[in-house]
Amino acid sequence: MRSVAIFLAFSTVFAAPKALTRFSIRDGGKCGNNPNCVSTLDPRPGRHMPPWRYAGSRHEAKSRLEVILRDWPRVTIYHGGVDYLHAEFRSPVLRMVNDVEFYFPMYEPVIHFRSSSRVGIWDFGRNRRRMTLLGERFLKPAEPAP
Repeated sequence: MRSVAIFLAFSTVFAAPKALTRFSIRDGGKCGNNPNCVSTLDPRPGRHMPPWRYAGSRHEAKSRLEVILRDWPRVTIYHGGVDYLHAEFRSPVLRMVNDVEFYFPMYEPVIHFRSSSRVGIWDFGRNRRRMTLLGERFLKPAEPAP
């Protein structure tokens, strides 16, 4: 019985998302009660982060974000249409999964996101730090071509 419990625990950690819109950022994107989540759509202090504003088209912004995500270690990207990306970030040692959703609204040049640990309660601010760093990279002006 114990081996079944261990298997189920690890299969939850290593499993792919059941559906691309697992956390439904398109339908509200709020965090639950665990403090391991940040979202641009959750107004509560400690959970809220500002969305990223961009210039240019939604397609260009999404493509730029994909390039940044591909350069990030231990990330898997799942596509979900023209307005949505889902990325899984895995920790280096225990391979714990953090799900990050990105939403690109049609009529507003912003990227909304929700980042949450898949299991556990505390992430010691890791999701917030990751999203801050991703935002800095995304918002940094592109280097001119030589």
